[in-house]
Amino acid sequence: MPMIEVVQGPKKGTTYRFDHDELIVGRLSYCDIVIDQKNVSRQHARFVCSGGEFFVEDLNSTNGTFLNGKRLSGRTRLKDQDLIRVYNVTLLFRVQEAAEPSADDPDDIADSGEIQGPAKDADSGEMSGDRRPNVGVNAYEKLKTVLEIHRTLGSTLDIDLVLPKILDGLFTVFPQSDRAYILFPDPTTRTLQVRAEKQKEEGTLAATSLGPISKTVARRVMSAGEAILSADGLDDARLGIGDSVLDFPIRSMMCAPLLGRLQEPLGIIYVDTNDPYERFHTDDLEVLLSVAATAGQALEYAQAHQAKLHLDRRERELATAHQVQLHFLPQSRPELAGYRFVDHYSSADEVGGDYYGYVPLGDNRLAIALGDVSGKGISAALIMARLCSEVRYRLATANTPREAFRELNVECSKPENDTWFVTFVLCILDSVRHQLSIFNAGHMAPLCRRARGNLVEELGVENTGPPLGCDASIRYDPCTVDLFPGDMVLIYTDGISEAMNPAHELYGRHRLEKAILRSPLRVKEACQSVLQDARDFAQPQRQNDDICLIGFQRDLPTT
Repeated sequence: MPMIEVVQGPKKGTTYRFDHDELIVGRLSYCDIVIDQKNVSRQHARFVCSGGEFFVEDLNSTNGTFLNGKRLSGRTRLKDQDLIRVYNVTLLFRVQEAAEPSADDPDDIADSGEIQGPAKDADSGEMSGDRRPNVGVNAYEKLKTVLEIHRTLGSTLDIDLVLPKILDGLFTVFPQSDRAYILFPDPTTRTLQVRAEKQKEEGTLAATSLGPISKTVARRVMSAGEAILSADGLDDARLGIGDSVLDFPIRSMMCAPLLGRLQEPLGIIYVDTNDPYERFHTDDLEVLLSVAATAGQALEYAQAHQAKLHLDRRERELATAHQVQLHFLPQSRPELAGYRFVDHYSSADEVGGDYYGYVPLGDNRLAIALGDVSGKGISAALIMARLCSEVRYRLATANTPREAFRELNVECSKPENDTWFVTFVLCILDSVRHQLSIFNAGHMAPLCRRARGNLVEELGVENTGPPLGCDASIRYDPCTVDLFPGDMVLIYTDGISEAMNPAHELYGRHRLEKAILRSPLRVKEACQSVLQDARDFAQPQRQNDDICLIGFQRDLPTT
C-alpha cells in the first residue's frame, strides 16, 4: 500500500498509509498529517488518490509546498521516492512499504533507506546521524552539475554572464540552500560588494527574512584565503552574530574563497540555509571548493581579458583623438612671396597641448601663432582645440591684431576657464615691409639668426607679458623688428629647451642657440638639424613633453 513517511523534521520516521482517497497536511489537529508549526497553514497541502494514481497539491498555503525542490503551482502526479517539503518538514512518497530488515542481515539494513548510526562531524561537533538519507541530489547529479559549472566557466570571458549560472548550479547541487552570493572587493575601498546573488523562490520564509551575510565570515575568508563551514550557525561564534549583521538565524552556511593563480583571494562564494534538518557537511564544502577553485581562475582570466579590452579601446580612442587633433593644426604651409616656412609637431602622448597655426590677414600680412597649454594628454588637448578656434575667431573679427590679442586674453581670464594656463606668442609678418610684430604672453622669445654676422638674437624679450588668463586688464604691446634677406626666425615650445638627458641636465636655450648657429643656412635643413641635436642630447630618454617648432626665412635675393 502506498504511504507517506516523515524523513526530516518533527515526527521523523512516522508513516501514514493511504487507507482512504485523501490525506490533508496542516497545522490543525483534525488534519491527517499534523505539522504543529506556526509557519504551516491550517490546511497546507493534500495528497489525493484518483483513478489508481496519486497526486499532491498545495492548498493556497502562505509559504508554499515544494515537490523535489520546486514549488507546486497545481495538482501534480506523484511517483515513487518523490520528496514533498512543507516548511521544514520533508515527506517521502513510497508506492510500497519498505520491507522490515532482518536483524542478522546487515545488507538489508544498509539498503533499507534508514539512517545508520550517528557519526561525529569533525567540522561542527554535531551528530551527523540526522543527515538527509534521500534528500537533495545524489552523487551522480552533483558531479554532473559541477562539471556543467566548470564547462560554463570555460565557455566565456564575460564574468557577468557566468556568475548567475554558477549560483543556479549551486542551488541544484544544494537544494536546501536559501540564498547564495558571490562577492568581489571594490577596487578602491576594498570592501566586499555583491556581484551576483540568488535566493529561494519567492514565497518561502527565507527569501523575505534573511539579512546580509556576516561581515566576520567574509573578512576571515578574504584575509586567510580559507573556507569556512558551519553545520549549526546558531551556536557558531565564527558567524559574527554578535555584530548584528544577521536579521535571521542561519542554521548552516559555507563560504569559500575565489583564489587566483597566486592563491590570493579575488572574492568569495557564500551559501547558507535556514533548514535545521538539511545542514551542510564536509562533503558539501568539498564540492563548493571545487567550484570556487575553477571560478577563481576563470575570474582572473576574465579580469585580464577586460583589462586588455579596456586598454585596446583606450588606444583606439586616443588614436582617433590624435587624428582629430591633427585636423586643428595647419594642413599645409603658407605660400607668401619672398618667404619659406617649416613646421614640426610631436606630442609626448597620443594627444598634446601645443598649438600652432597660420591665419592670413590680407594686405600681404600673415599671423603666425604658437601656444603651449600647461599639462599633457586629453585635458591639454581639449584646451588646445578651444584655443585654436578662439585665435581664428578673434583675428577674423577684431579690428587689429592688438585688439584680437586683448580679446583672447579676456576670454582666457573668464572664471569658467580658470584651469587654462597658456603661454602664447603671436607674430604678424608683413611681407611687403618685411617687418615682424610680436605679441608675447609668457612664452619663450622667438630666436632670429641674422644672415649678416651669423648671430642669434632673442626678439621682443622686453615686451613679454604674463601668460594668457592671468589678468584680463593686462595690456600687451608688440615688438616690431625688421627682417633682412636670409634672416631666419624660429618659434618653439619648451619641449625642445627642456629636453632632459640621462644626467637630468636640460637642453636649455644656450644649447639651442649654438645648434642654430651650427645648422645649415636654409630654414628646412636648419630646423631638422636643431631637432636632431635635441634628440641626440636626450637619448635614450623618452620625449617627456610636447614639441612644436615653426621656422620661417626671408629669401636671399636672386643673382
